[in-house]
Amino acid sequence: MTGVPGPGANLVDVAVPLPLPEPLLYLVPEALQDSIEAGVRVAVRVGGRRLRGIVLGRSNRAIPVGVEVREVEAVLDAEPVLTGELLELGKFISSYYLCPIGEVLRSLLPGDLPAWGVQKIWLTSSGALAVSRDALEARLVDRLLAEGRLSRSSLAAAGEDRVALFRTVDRMLDEGRLASDSGDARQRARFEAAYELAPGALESHLAAAGRSPAGRSVIQVLADLGRPAALPELTAAAGCGESVPRRLAKLGILRAFQQPLRLALDRHQLRGSADRPATLTCAQETALTALAGAIESRTFSAHLLAGVTGSGKTEVYLQAAERALALGRSAMILVPEIALVPSLARAARQRFGERLALLHSSLDGGERHQEWERVRSGVATVALGPRSALFAPLVDLGLVVVDEEHEAAFKQEQDPRYNARDLALMRARTSGATAVLVSATPSLESRWNVLCGKLGKLTLPDRVGEATLPEGIIVDLREEPLSRLPGGLLLSGRLQQELEETLASGAQAILLRNRRGFAPLLLCRACGELFSCDDCGLPRTLHRRDGTLICHYCGSTLPAPSRCPTCREAALEAIGSGTERVEAEVAARFPGVGVAVLDRDEVRRRGSVAEILEEFARGESRILIGTQMVAKGHHFPEVALTGVLAADSYLAFPDFRAVERTYSQLVQLAGRAGRGSRRGKVVIQTFHPDHYAIRAALDHDDEAFAREEMRFRRAFHYPPFSRMIQVLLRDRRRESAAQWMRELAERLRQVAGDEPGLRLTGPAPAPFERLRGEWRFQLLMRGPSGSRLRELLRQSLPQKLPRGLVIDVDPQHLL
Repeated sequence: MTGVPGPGANLVDVAVPLPLPEPLLYLVPEALQDSIEAGVRVAVRVGGRRLRGIVLGRSNRAIPVGVEVREVEAVLDAEPVLTGELLELGKFISSYYLCPIGEVLRSLLPGDLPAWGVQKIWLTSSGALAVSRDALEARLVDRLLAEGRLSRSSLAAAGEDRVALFRTVDRMLDEGRLASDSGDARQRARFEAAYELAPGALESHLAAAGRSPAGRSVIQVLADLGRPAALPELTAAAGCGESVPRRLAKLGILRAFQQPLRLALDRHQLRGSADRPATLTCAQETALTALAGAIESRTFSAHLLAGVTGSGKTEVYLQAAERALALGRSAMILVPEIALVPSLARAARQRFGERLALLHSSLDGGERHQEWERVRSGVATVALGPRSALFAPLVDLGLVVVDEEHEAAFKQEQDPRYNARDLALMRARTSGATAVLVSATPSLESRWNVLCGKLGKLTLPDRVGEATLPEGIIVDLREEPLSRLPGGLLLSGRLQQELEETLASGAQAILLRNRRGFAPLLLCRACGELFSCDDCGLPRTLHRRDGTLICHYCGSTLPAPSRCPTCREAALEAIGSGTERVEAEVAARFPGVGVAVLDRDEVRRRGSVAEILEEFARGESRILIGTQMVAKGHHFPEVALTGVLAADSYLAFPDFRAVERTYSQLVQLAGRAGRGSRRGKVVIQTFHPDHYAIRAALDHDDEAFAREEMRFRRAFHYPPFSRMIQVLLRDRRRESAAQWMRELAERLRQVAGDEPGLRLTGPAPAPFERLRGEWRFQLLMRGPSGSRLRELLRQSLPQKLPRGLVIDVDPQHLL
């Protein structure tokens, strides 16, 4: 229905997932007055489309004269899917990162979250025959028996507790006693048999079980647990077969039902154990005491937990999370990549059990929704995952941990382009929580915030136990004999020797080559053909195992030819080396030794990061070769050697963070060696042995690196000594993109005038000028105040923006 509301009309602001500058106004009909509130989803009309929006709250805005305001068509949730805290965080993201509020809020929720309000519910045969547990459930069953299928929104009678009702509905759906027509993630999830004690005294249950020791053991296990148990858990604890709980259920002593499997933890194959150390080091105790006191104070505080690799930073924050849970609060642990989830999840599950939820994009719809629901219901009070876990609906947040805080992966590279590290601090502030940024190689921004007093610093200067930092060995590639392989040396003589000694001692090794595929270039020696991508203008990478040439920027693929298609000569040569070529070379030099590869291609082929890492942990593979995925956060006590095949690969990138990334990657890779009883070594192959980042990584001199890099950043006015916004435009017409950016730059200069400290660089072609068939031009804004930069940009942008415009506040990449 469309109409013009009269004075005093009941209006709400609704954020819809469209690139609109502000939320839309809608009228709330009388029938929906009691069910609409901030944070619920609603069905609304926008133009000719029916969309799902999120209510921001009651609106005080005046209705422009002549504007028709439509009604909200339906309320889709029984209770808010976004808490007030998350709504405020979404508004902040929209303002700070210059992204429409509707698109921001959409990213805060699982993509497949069902629309509960319109979901049809009905009884299954088991639901109709089962004895109701309480009066609320009995009323629900009676109504469904009488009326058949009903929508969720029509289930609640006047004065009924809607939250309690819908939690009862969700439980009965999980148990298979209700069914729905939504086809949602709950219905797609796998289920397992579970049992609980029927109402009654324990003594009467034991008496009814008779003389059966197994039956009495099952009853006692459930009594001790004080909760239902899945069939495998119950039989393992009681030491009996599956027939025993089934017999007890037939006798009425137990109740049988179906519950969802913990798919997310199953997916990560959490075998083995992660032992808790008997004692903490003095430095660990000091750090933990500081964090525990901050959590108990229930006031916001932020800390940088810096320590050498292997110094026990993970143990400190896991014990801090235990302190938060002991106080009835919740905890959040963010990691930069999914590859880090399996090993950390093992340790976290050992501490937190069913209170742990995993949240990340590799889960399928059923798993993701299941974990999110466990958090929202309060069953799980610890959320672990990459940056999207930042939006877990935790209540009374006590601790927020950002592990490997220096990693660029915490920055979202699609709209909204937020940095999860920075937003974690915001979320901790609004919750009165303690925030901990953790790294062996802290970002320059975090180091600067320590100097400015915004972060307190906690330091772990030594490795735990008897482990020591690895011995550094540098190989000057300028002094090595010319490689027999075109495009570069794979293994120097020194690295070959160290590998031989490592394998002879029974230890393991990790080699870093930050390029996928067999070779980054296939060249025709006869005519110079490079097989460049038509859409990106960059050479395709040769993947010999699959027989393909792949553009790693747009994904386009060609079959790898045996002859040059241009000149028909058999003069094709693979130039350079990727992980595939390194694997072939290592396997040839060390026959019979298990070699594994960890990169994006291998993970896609094998289907699991955890499978590759656990194979290495069990010793089935002795040498692990990979991209940067091998350098991050893994703990393998038998690794005695790590090798960096080409330490210079990042240094030449046209990005002001290139040196910082090189240093961080070298230190992290070196830190995988010598974490057990074996003395570790790291071999760094480089053409620039005197570069300060390489020398600092080799000598474990973090202060020397920070001093030199800060000097460079200050001299050229790069963060943390300025704030930055990158404006980038993509367009299939080169001149059109260039002209629009020139006009924007001119407007910015007119608006800014003599703005003190403002620096505009460009517009100019981006370092990768053409990608995916589009030309790319960029403009960099730098200045002392981020809010002032955003305001100048808002004033300069035209009302109608081109489709290919990207505004990146605090960018991590400039390529």
